[in-house]
Amino acid sequence: MTRYASLSKLFLTLILVASAACSDPKTISDAHIQATIIADQDSVSPGSTFTLGVRFTLEPEWHIYWKNPGDSGLPPRFSWSSSSGAVTVREPLWPYPQRLATGPLVNYGYGDVLIPFPASVSSTAKGSSVSVSVSLQWLVCKDECLPGEGTLKLTIPLSTQTSYPSKDAPFFTRAYERVPAPLERVSIAIEEQQDHITIALIPLEPQRSLPSDITFFPEDRRVIANAAPQEISRDGDSLRITLRRDPSNREPIERIRGVLVAPQGWSPNGEPRAVLIDTNPGGPSASDQTNAAATASSKDSATATTGFFTALLFAFIGGAILNLMPCVFPVLSIKIMSFLEHSQNDPRLARRHGLAFTGGVIASFWALAAIIASVRVGGEQLGWGFQLQSPTFVAVMIVVFMCLSLLFLTEVTIGQGLQSFAGRWRLSTTYVGSFFSGVLATAVATPCTAPFMSTALAATLTLPPALTFLVFTALGCGMSAPYVLLSYYPALLRFLPRPGAWMESFKQLMAFPLFATVVWLTRVFARQMGFEPPGLTVVTDLLWGLLGVGFAFWLLLRAPHIALQSRQRLVRIAALGVFLLAIYSAIPNSHEVDESRARACAPSGEVLPFTDAHGLLWESYSEDRLVKILAQGRPIFLDFTAEWCITCQVNERVVFSSEKVRELLVRKNVTLMRGDWTSKNPAITAALRRFGRSGVPLNVLLISPTAEPLVLPNILTPGIVQDALQGIPD
Repeated sequence: MTRYASLSKLFLTLILVASAACSDPKTISDAHIQATIIADQDSVSPGSTFTLGVRFTLEPEWHIYWKNPGDSGLPPRFSWSSSSGAVTVREPLWPYPQRLATGPLVNYGYGDVLIPFPASVSSTAKGSSVSVSVSLQWLVCKDECLPGEGTLKLTIPLSTQTSYPSKDAPFFTRAYERVPAPLERVSIAIEEQQDHITIALIPLEPQRSLPSDITFFPEDRRVIANAAPQEISRDGDSLRITLRRDPSNREPIERIRGVLVAPQGWSPNGEPRAVLIDTNPGGPSASDQTNAAATASSKDSATATTGFFTALLFAFIGGAILNLMPCVFPVLSIKIMSFLEHSQNDPRLARRHGLAFTGGVIASFWALAAIIASVRVGGEQLGWGFQLQSPTFVAVMIVVFMCLSLLFLTEVTIGQGLQSFAGRWRLSTTYVGSFFSGVLATAVATPCTAPFMSTALAATLTLPPALTFLVFTALGCGMSAPYVLLSYYPALLRFLPRPGAWMESFKQLMAFPLFATVVWLTRVFARQMGFEPPGLTVVTDLLWGLLGVGFAFWLLLRAPHIALQSRQRLVRIAALGVFLLAIYSAIPNSHEVDESRARACAPSGEVLPFTDAHGLLWESYSEDRLVKILAQGRPIFLDFTAEWCITCQVNERVVFSSEKVRELLVRKNVTLMRGDWTSKNPAITAALRRFGRSGVPLNVLLISPTAEPLVLPNILTPGIVQDALQGIPD
């Protein structure tokens, strides 16, 4: 019987694998929505441009959101990648949205829509095809809101022949009709008042007529009251659009960006229907969405490039510092002297030996880079694409850095055996011998400098293989730079400090930056495991204080090893200053103590209550607390909500602003309990499923442990809630 059960499991597994293999990677089908990745061309060529698109198909009355969702909701998020970086994808060309009114709130979004993305193919792209994938996150709403996510992948043939429009090209044609165009030859001015904002459009051409039926969609949130009417008036040829300010934002409004939509169009032939405006004349031009996207992309690229070159600089400096470690530095002058001896005082031969030695060092670092890159590829296949988002990975890194820090404070010298071996094995005096001397020097240095290599490993885990090799090349160049410099200028040898006790102090000093890394990673780990401020901040400050105390005691221990009494005194004074600063950082202030006492005095299992904007007292959702309250004979009103759920926000404003509802809640002694699903929360997800729901809003009235839960409609009114509360016995 067990064998048959095993065969059944194997058969079911094969069916699941086969179905997964047969699934279309270009399409995701989820609750009430389908997402598909398409391209406007049937093939692409190296160096060419084309357009990608994510097409959303929704069930009737369901919608997703624009880049500014309005009063509530979340816009779709896109993260693009391609095989070997062959395809570059720019910012989306957002079609103009629709107004979605729900109660007192107005959102901006779409039903069925295609969002285009300008893309280009690298001029060095090779092969028969290129692949591009996009990771999606979306929020689809009707009466309830459901978050979703997935990954789409598209493979496009790579050809040098002329490309033709794909079968999906008509979708792009219709999408471009809704993409805003430049507003040309029109001056824009803004007039800010206490409660209103007026946008004036003044034609720069005589007798140009501007449309009078206009709707403004703001690009930025909390600028205008989205639900307020927009007043259009004329003053000669100019047009004035009066908008009500968002009452929650009283900051001066120096800039308004958005889209103006006119059904009759902005030109005599009715095109385009939507235009972009930007009221800040000193800001970047918003006249062309494609150019704006390209500019944003270039800025991102420039920032990334600057950051990468900074990483190369630090890698070079780190490689140079390797020569100061106890197992490497004594070899430095010996190697340079051997170059001079081998060259028989011929400067040209000395330089060549120095370059051959450098080649051995860099080749060794390349070998290390190849190992790191291969491990990284394997890690990505196992789902390690976002290493620092994995608590397991962060915990492993904490242990590794802690061990390395302790090794630096001990007398353990991992590279001692290799160093002795290098001293016994006399390599030949040829250039090949100098090359392998560089290889052996790197082998000796690597164990001694494990923290630096671990830091490089942590940095290169998220870099493409080509950039990983560049980082390790910089490390090799940094380590070999002193050898090259001294082989070219041997007179500089007299300026090198003599090996001595200072090197041991330097090695121990290098432990404390690693301890600091442990503290930082511990905070990251705690945050990932659910620890929240202010408690997390207090504990982190304590760890920093303990690190400072440790550093102060290390300074006191090293002070006697300093020859000059005056310098010993300075080190002891510095140790005292570090100690006092560490104590100040570690001890919580009075406000933090008061908060901790308040949390400690809360009943077991109870989350401290909070008061909403209507003066109602709420508790955070807790299953244990729910059971306890019902056992006491008190009814509970459950409200499962999320910040991005527009229906939830409408329900809260409409229902709990009612004075009659609030009076009934107090008179019936109802406990209000809220489950916030803004971020993923397995406990709330499980609770939703128990009530037969997969999304929010969900409002439930629990009267007693034995009574059937009363699940209220998704869209609430004060009357619905009052009728439900009237059913609670007095």
